[in-house]
Amino acid sequence: VRISIVVRRQTGHRRPHDDAQHAEEGLLDFLEHLLASARSGIFVLALARPELLVQRPSLGGRRTSVIRLDPLDDIAMAQLADGLVVGLSERSRAALVRRAEGIPLFAVETVRALIDRDAVVPRGGVYVPAEGSVLDLDSIGAPASLQALVAARIDALSPDERRVVADASVLGAAFTHQGLLALGSNPAVLDACLDSLQVKEIVAVEQDRFAADRGHFRFVQSVVRQIAYGTQGRVDRKVRHLSAADYLSGLPDADGDLAVVIAQHLIDAFTASAAADEDVQSLSDRACVQLEKAALRARTLGSSAEAQRLFTSALERAADPATQARLNFQAASSASAAGDYAGAIAFAAASAALFDALDLPLDAAIAVAMEAGSLQNTSQPRAAIALATPRWRLVEGIEGGELAMIRLAQTLSSSHIDLGEPADAWQHTQQWIHYAEALGEPEHIAQAMLSLASGYANSGAPATACALVETAARLARAHDCKDVLARALNNLAAVYTSRDLAAAEANAREGLDVARRGGMGMLSDYTALNLIIALWTSGQLVEANSLIQESLERISVPSILILMQAVEHRLADALGTPLPPLPAQGNNEHAVEFYAWSDIAIHHALAAGDGVRAADLAEASLPHVLANMNIDDDFMMLWPPMIRACIAANDVVRAEQILAPVESASSGIVSPGVDAQWHWMRGLVAALRGDNPNEVEAKLRKGIAALDKFGARGYRAQAQEDLARWLESQHRAGDAAPLIEDARTTYAEIGATGWLSRLNSWQAAHQTA
Repeated sequence: VRISIVVRRQTGHRRPHDDAQHAEEGLLDFLEHLLASARSGIFVLALARPELLVQRPSLGGRRTSVIRLDPLDDIAMAQLADGLVVGLSERSRAALVRRAEGIPLFAVETVRALIDRDAVVPRGGVYVPAEGSVLDLDSIGAPASLQALVAARIDALSPDERRVVADASVLGAAFTHQGLLALGSNPAVLDACLDSLQVKEIVAVEQDRFAADRGHFRFVQSVVRQIAYGTQGRVDRKVRHLSAADYLSGLPDADGDLAVVIAQHLIDAFTASAAADEDVQSLSDRACVQLEKAALRARTLGSSAEAQRLFTSALERAADPATQARLNFQAASSASAAGDYAGAIAFAAASAALFDALDLPLDAAIAVAMEAGSLQNTSQPRAAIALATPRWRLVEGIEGGELAMIRLAQTLSSSHIDLGEPADAWQHTQQWIHYAEALGEPEHIAQAMLSLASGYANSGAPATACALVETAARLARAHDCKDVLARALNNLAAVYTSRDLAAAEANAREGLDVARRGGMGMLSDYTALNLIIALWTSGQLVEANSLIQESLERISVPSILILMQAVEHRLADALGTPLPPLPAQGNNEHAVEFYAWSDIAIHHALAAGDGVRAADLAEASLPHVLANMNIDDDFMMLWPPMIRACIAANDVVRAEQILAPVESASSGIVSPGVDAQWHWMRGLVAALRGDNPNEVEAKLRKGIAALDKFGARGYRAQAQEDLARWLESQHRAGDAAPLIEDARTTYAEIGATGWLSRLNSWQAAHQTA
């Protein structure tokens, strides 16, 4: 995908809805989605004012070309003037160029003003000066500014035409015949006025077959609408906005698409009201209702950020505490879905305080769970536990409190997992499933199953974990629970990465699509991470690198970001690109942040030739990895660098310690991917110990065969290179040669130019020696 954004000043002959700065939030969300996920050849051209990139800086990222249009020079403006009016005198052309100041729209509106005065007339399909007229702009007193030009054009209209333009300006950039009648336009003259306004190029009929408002009338220039609206008196604007709101409220709108438009008319009527007007509070209340309706609609369409904005706007107009409590919670939920966890924390805290004041403890507990969950998502698991635990004790046993207990248990379980405290997490997960069963809603049961699956995986029961996740996915599909389905697919991708790479990739791709369609920001990032790991493991390095670079531009959650950076370092090593800087160390109490940062630091230590430092980091991070995932999930990615760190330090003891968790595990819980790595890694450790050469070779060859069967092409080629180097050390160059050739071929095929270059350098140095 390639998006080109043309940043411009005012230009001529553009429809208002062509200007991207006026686009709805959902459309801009979609453009950001395209930039993040599209893999096909898509070209999007957007015309916009500079403020678009201020509001949406992500639209100016790596896959965007921003073209800034400066004012036209005098030569270009003269050519434009000749195209607008054929047969201009030199004096008239010069005056037109001077007044336009390099902005085409100024020239266009000046010519339209001359057309309104019959100084320029159509003839033979073009506009020409009227016979006998001298187009001396100074002598006819044409206004110099665009606003004055447009105001002069509007003033020159008939009273009936001005009334239609005023009514239309309140309805919006596009409007209908029926809408004009609803605002009070005279039905006896309306058609004639619209015909005349089309001739004068004030309005036009939308003919674009792709436009949603095809067949409606529209302003030819948005500036005409703005000036027509701005010149109305306050009372007139209020009357028209109220009429528009009443008219739109009477139209069929089962899906609530008109709610945001109705709300804006009511807000504008409120803004135009005097403090003494009796209907001020009722207008605010009506606007609040419509804004909440619009926000709920936006959320169902997956536009979480737009929903948050609308809920916030509704909050500004909510008068009673119960409504304020509800809207604060809805805003928190939308903010969380959009990835704005700071906003979610603030909204949820306000909601909980209001529910407490209303003596609604269960509603307050659900709001506290939302606040605690957002704290956990910002790498503050201890703060989340400290907040949620007292609420758990407060509402435990209250009749009808199942949903509150589910929400609190969910947050407590996740927070204890982040802290590497599986026993506490498991306790809350079991409570969660019991409350979910009591409530009897499939969505909550499926969510609890996913948490149970994590607990079983961490405790060494991967088959049970897989069965639970697959059951949760089926339940979510059957009951159209998209958020649960997205989580289940994400978890399946994680589970299958060390078991079935094709299944892992398929689940990750589907899960990413479901999460993005649902506007699930953080879950989209997690699923993208699992897809990247699956691509990395299967040797699809170029796509993995492309996806990770796109993802890194927008991720803000520390635990996801640091894991992304860990994969980024692997890809940099494989692709031969510079190693990214070592990021600042994050929250040491957060298990994921600790071991992911340690993994990155291991890569830096190995690159610097500091094997002892790398081994120290490996030894320190292993307990956190095992506590968080046992030998499952991301273990397959994290484990080999730990062994290599100990080998670089020539430290057999620590190498055996890091090998031990897999060495001692029951065969039934070791996944095929980890099992293949185990044969490979124990061969390297055996070589480090100086074991019997036949045993070393057998272990390494068994690892190569297992990695090949599993489909981990990059790992297999690395294992081939390891065996070849060892064979060379045993003076068996003939046996090493085919392994080197196979590794070289694989590196070239998967794009691992860094590994290939290193292999070539080693071979050249070895042959020279």
